[in-house]
Amino acid sequence: MDSYRVVKQFARTLRNLDGVLEKAVKHAEARKFDANNFVTARLFPDMRPFAFQIQTACDNAKNAAANLSGKAAPRHEDTETTMAELRARIAKCLAFLDTFTAADFEATRADTMIRLPNRPGKALPAEEYLYARQMPNFYFHVTTAYDLLRHGGVEIGKSDYLGPLGFVDA
Repeated sequence: MDSYRVVKQFARTLRNLDGVLEKAVKHAEARKFDANNFVTARLFPDMRPFAFQIQTACDNAKNAAANLSGKAAPRHEDTETTMAELRARIAKCLAFLDTFTAADFEATRADTMIRLPNRPGKALPAEEYLYARQMPNFYFHVTTAYDLLRHGGVEIGKSDYLGPLGFVDA
């Protein structure tokens, strides 16, 4: 199990997501509409809005890092109503994730039990918690946020989602 590398990938993906939000703001400015219209966007009436997707992606990343390291996660109220506030939420999450080192996860083994705060009395082995719960949830919400912006006309593509890659001549 390599929790540290997963946390680093969460941070990388959140940086890419922030870049996508920046493109959404520029898209709105160029077309002379309020970028904050995206904050409440949803694809279907019973779906959670864009802001929730950002908040939940951040929460999945910070909670995974905290729970797997034994540290306390910062609490962020879900009060963001603007793109600027959502970008600040991502920045706060990144600041927390960037504090971790590989040593923070050395005591966690695949079978370490991780208690689930939203399921009192329940826990998952760390390996299942990370790979079957936190990672899929994180990427679900990041992808949904990306898709909402794409559906809203923002000109983004897979390279925006993946971010810069370290290609070398081979």
